[in-house]
Parts: sequence; C-alpha cells; structure tokens
Amino acid sequence: MTDRTDPGETAEIWRGLKVMWEDGLLGPTVFDRSYRGLESVVSAMKDLQARYVWGKAVVLLEHGRYGSRL
Repeated sequence: MTDRTDPGETAEIWRGLKVMWEDGLLGPTVFDRSYRGLESVVSAMKDLQARYVWGKAVVLLEHGRYGSRL
C-alpha cells in the first residue's frame, strides 16, 4: 500500500534493494532438500501441501534420462 500513499518511498525502497542486489547481499531462498527425478515429484507436491517447503522447491532431472517416448 506504500506505493499508493507515497510513491517516492516505494522508489527509495527499490533503489535500496537494487544496491543490495548488486552488492550480492540478496539471493534466492531455496529449500534445502533436493528432489531428484520425476519419481520425486509426488513427494515434492506432498511437502508443498503440508507446508514443509520454504522458499523455492526444485526438482532436478538428469539430462537424457527422461527423454521423449513417442
């Protein structure tokens, strides 16, 4: 709601965040468990539903293992 009441404050916040990003002080928040392969998707979805996951959950796929089967 800050942007509606004080657009200048919003601009100042974004300038500060930009500096922090450029200085490497900010980074992504990624869940500390790795989900590997398509067989782990069910487990990942259950963890999301139960709110065990914080940040971003990533499912890693091995190159070439899950090719097209047309």
